[in-house]
Amino acid sequence: MLRLLPLCLLLLPSAGAAQQGEIVSWGSNGSGVVANTPNGRFVGVSAGWVHSLALRVNGSIASWGNDGLGQVSDTPTGNDHAQVAGGGFHSLALKNDGSIVSWGRDNAGQVSNTPTGTDFVQLDGGGWHSLALKADGSLVSWGFDGTGGLISNTPTGADFAQVAGGDFHSLALKTDGSIVSWGLDSSGQVSSTPTGTDFVQVAGGSDHSLALKTDGSIVSWGRDDFGQVSNTHAGNDYVQVAGGSDHSLALKADGSIVSWGRDNYRQVSNTPTSTDFLQVAAGYAHSLALGEPDPTLSVTNLVAGQVASIQVEACAPGGRVYVAYSLTGGGPTSSPYGTLLLSPPYNALNHRRANGAGIAIWNVPVPPGTTGVPVWLQAWDQTAGALSNGLALTVQ
Repeated sequence: MLRLLPLCLLLLPSAGAAQQGEIVSWGSNGSGVVANTPNGRFVGVSAGWVHSLALRVNGSIASWGNDGLGQVSDTPTGNDHAQVAGGGFHSLALKNDGSIVSWGRDNAGQVSNTPTGTDFVQLDGGGWHSLALKADGSLVSWGFDGTGGLISNTPTGADFAQVAGGDFHSLALKTDGSIVSWGLDSSGQVSSTPTGTDFVQVAGGSDHSLALKTDGSIVSWGRDDFGQVSNTHAGNDYVQVAGGSDHSLALKADGSIVSWGRDNYRQVSNTPTSTDFLQVAAGYAHSLALGEPDPTLSVTNLVAGQVASIQVEACAPGGRVYVAYSLTGGGPTSSPYGTLLLSPPYNALNHRRANGAGIAIWNVPVPPGTTGVPVWLQAWDQTAGALSNGLALTVQ
């Protein structure tokens, strides 16, 4: 049922090439699926029914939320994963070597029937089934076969580019930009699948589906009792879609998120309003997004007569980073860069280039005889156009 990455990221050979961010969750907090959202830097997010998963920068997996069937506690260790996907009460991960691991609920073989091999490039989880795309463009499905032949009616051929799972239906995007759907058709989630060859991503909700078109517009079809289809947002500035049980989300080109459909747990009305998001995902009644982190400034060993270490993390790799300081106060001061947490006059250290991990470091001698002097600092990532947190410190 539930999503993960924009199509442009789905087929990346390694997670290291993807954009990194921090996770924001909202909506129903059943089993702590919102409150227990982990901190840190991640490159992918996905949601199950009442649990969520995220792929860390180092290739390890974080899981949280409902754990009644091991969908969290049985999460595999290691840092060799390239993608994560949540099913109803089971989870999946694609490894760097192209193999798949699954865990959680296994009442219909959605775990024990996981295919072997090392030639998979993308996967997704449905309610009680799973799907995977192979490197040759063919599809594999396993788990509950149910009404409509979720497994047995999986289309053949080697011309597919992406898969997505709904509750009891499945979708696949073909390389020519057309969509095929199969499985349960109780609300037209299969029979109302749009025609044409101008689609770039598909996503499944519980009994509805969504697709992103090449012009950046969204098409939805299937069950519509909460406006999850009829309230689909217009416009052509979208880059990703995601389907929850009875609600939907879309990520806009400017990094903002729109949501529509059922709002019984404020999974729509609590949608965050900032414009720094990179990915969205949806569960039963909760949603999550990967947001671009602000630079984080830290200082160690600020001791008179010694060398202080100043570090700024979460910067644009390779970009220029500046650190400014003030001896007169912590602002706020309006500036062309945003609100500075410094009072003028202030000075800037020579800029540094962030390394490939987005970290810039200064080693700065602290003048002797400055013990007890207060200093306020803040960093600016020129490439991202983002200010860091401010620090108010005293020389030791």
